[in-house]
Amino acid sequence: MVAGKGGVGRTTVTAALALAAARSGKNVLVCQTKAKERLSTLFGVPPIGSEIVRVRERLSVVNMNPQTALREYGAMVLRSEFIAKQVLENRISRSFLQAVPGVDDYAMLGKAWFHTTEEAHGRPKYDLVLLDGPATGHVLTLLGVPDSILSTVPEGPLTKSARAAHDLLRDPRRSAFVIVTLAEDMPTNEAIELARKAQAMGLPLGPLVVNGLFPPRFQLGGSATGLALLLGDDDGEHLRSGPLADASLASLVDSARLGERRRALNDVQLERLQRDLPLPQLQLPFLFRSDFGPEALTELADRLEGQLRSADEVRSPVAIASA
Repeated sequence: MVAGKGGVGRTTVTAALALAAARSGKNVLVCQTKAKERLSTLFGVPPIGSEIVRVRERLSVVNMNPQTALREYGAMVLRSEFIAKQVLENRISRSFLQAVPGVDDYAMLGKAWFHTTEEAHGRPKYDLVLLDGPATGHVLTLLGVPDSILSTVPEGPLTKSARAAHDLLRDPRRSAFVIVTLAEDMPTNEAIELARKAQAMGLPLGPLVVNGLFPPRFQLGGSATGLALLLGDDDGEHLRSGPLADASLASLVDSARLGERRRALNDVQLERLQRDLPLPQLQLPFLFRSDFGPEALTELADRLEGQLRSADEVRSPVAIASA
């Protein structure tokens, strides 16, 4: 389950994790939840809809929508796609379903859960299912739907699958809640709060993905004073005045200072995340690209592979202290 504040790059990180896992030999499925369609751009394929499509060797993706997911769930429960279609397209049935709180969320979550149970040739069809969840305000509601069903709906087919989904989401051997953030103030605040709420719900926490980091270009020997050492005792003033003055070099120094300060802001938040959210961290750089497609995604997957012992690392949950 990949979650985080809107705009932190959840879908991009999900796709990069999926690509890294597929390249390690795993059969992977990425499930988006009624999201703005971006996976086709990242993988360089035609637009992706509610049907599962293969985009790479061992890697498939789907952008779920509630209507299709509910019909698939109905076919699974009723063991007939024809009967499910007749029931779900009935006017009275539709009115009833529209009155059930969270039914759209449960249809998509149930579809993702179902794919974790699929088998092919006597073994799991997918070794890893990545749920690209909605933004922070919605994702915990989505993941809490099985609990709501178990506490309000009489025993039956619906509660059976809800219990299975509930157990999967809270099993640290089979699932992990992976938070994506930026090393900036507001996303960091939200990531810390999201982790605590997820843990309170019993969701096992996986590693924290810190996305969009500016490069530490001027660190020497682990020190953040590399630029100062390069500029000398007068902080580069000799480039602005005197016999060695050079306007071009002075402009480069100003640009370098700006980059160093931007990275320093990242470092402040990285330290805070390590202190307040002591999870294993996967760090991804800000890629200075005008287009963000397959080449950029491959670069991010390469970075992840360099930080992970194996793709199973994304399923190594840990705990954090409560507030």
